Amino acid sequence: MAYFNHAFKKTFVMSDYVAPAAATTTGALTAGQLSLFNAKTWQPTDVATPECCQFVITSGAPYKEDKIGTFHGGYQESLKSKGINPKFITKVWTADAQAAQQSILHIGTTPFTVGKDNCCPTFLCGENYHLRVDVKGSAALRMLNHQAYQEITAYGGCCPDDAVAPVAIDPALIMIQWAEGIHESVILTGRGPNGASNSAPFVIPVVTVADAAAVAAGEVSALYYPPGTAAGVMTAGAAAAQTATGQAAPPTAATWDTFTSAFAAGDCAGLTLVGAYEETKFGDCTFQPSDFYAVEPLRLYASEVDLNGDPCEFTGICVVNECTGLQAQGLGETVARDFILSESYRQIPFATDLRIREITQGNDMLGTAAGQVDRSRLYDRTMILHSVPRYNNPSGTFDNDQYLIEIVTLSDVAGKAERTALLTDINAILAGCGNGCEAQLPEESNACPTPSLVVV
Repeated sequence: MAYFNHAFKKTFVMSDYVAPAAATTTGALTAGQLSLFNAKTWQPTDVATPECCQFVITSGAPYKEDKIGTFHGGYQESLKSKGINPKFITKVWTADAQAAQQSILHIGTTPFTVGKDNCCPTFLCGENYHLRVDVKGSAALRMLNHQAYQEITAYGGCCPDDAVAPVAIDPALIMIQWAEGIHESVILTGRGPNGASNSAPFVIPVVTVADAAAVAAGEVSALYYPPGTAAGVMTAGAAAAQTATGQAAPPTAATWDTFTSAFAAGDCAGLTLVGAYEETKFGDCTFQPSDFYAVEPLRLYASEVDLNGDPCEFTGICVVNECTGLQAQGLGETVARDFILSESYRQIPFATDLRIREITQGNDMLGTAAGQVDRSRLYDRTMILHSVPRYNNPSGTFDNDQYLIEIVTLSDVAGKAERTALLTDINAILAGCGNGCEAQLPEESNACPTPSLVVV
């Protein structure tokens, strides 16, 4: 007999925890309600003075009709776990949802880098400046069959006729040319002819301008967004920049086609690149569990290079990662697939044929109602791992089957309150039955700090 070290998993979707003291029968639970019942008497479990016999986790079914056709019934029968012996629970833990965070990369002086060393580059007239931008991740690979990269060139303009040597120019002019090159790139933004957008961009560039006085105070003067950016986005970006720098008033925000140079010695500029890809998704009516959904964040890289593409020739411009991008945790897309798989073990499949799915009430698994999975939301998870001993095994080997109970709740204030109430009762049962196991709280979030710029 092969050794199987995995646990059989069952998923419950909980929106309302009914304390055993308030529960009546398993059949009285409605969609999304979950409670604990004695596995022998089918009465609500006594949490205050647990008898330490097996209990079952039970929730109401999400299906609207109990029968389909003449013979197929029982769809509204409550969902139940295997019998759980409190003494055989080996681990209880929780996992909080984590929203995806965009990769944010800063070049030169921005709200995130203002005042840092080497972040106010000097550019000269008559020179070309090359910026290589790389976008890496599954989204780029799926679109291009290779990682996305492009070299953007900016020109410092003609030098004055009376200039003996190249003179310094407004760095904002170089940053805006780089930003325009990125914004118009078919590779980096998926833009077609005449700027038509054929897909979501991988990168959104934002130019920062800071005059000498602002730099000395650790502030920035203005932000310049791509033409066509909504006013609300620019206002939010200015507010985020104000928070990042701590300045008294937000910087002005406009599109870079309105920029007018007023360069003076000591003025600085910078470019912020924000990863901004969004995967195409289908609605619940045509959803298939085999549909692709993205979880890997885009990773952005940039470096100034010479004409041959060598980045080692330039070390004077700072490139700083504010956030390398974080993968989302607790996606409704993942929960939906877990719930569909769990229900298929109960012989309630999620049919791929849309009409059969409608007949068998598979559509009731997805949605915004209680007991359904909302694919657009984030969910926290509570995991209970327990074993069921095999006292009689045909192979002659004594072993245990492992079962993992997964209870998902919306990652909001109400959902966390319901989860806390459930864990309180689970811990009371464990303590009352002499099991030293106790629910483990989620680890601290590794989320990036509040972004210094907002673009979407």
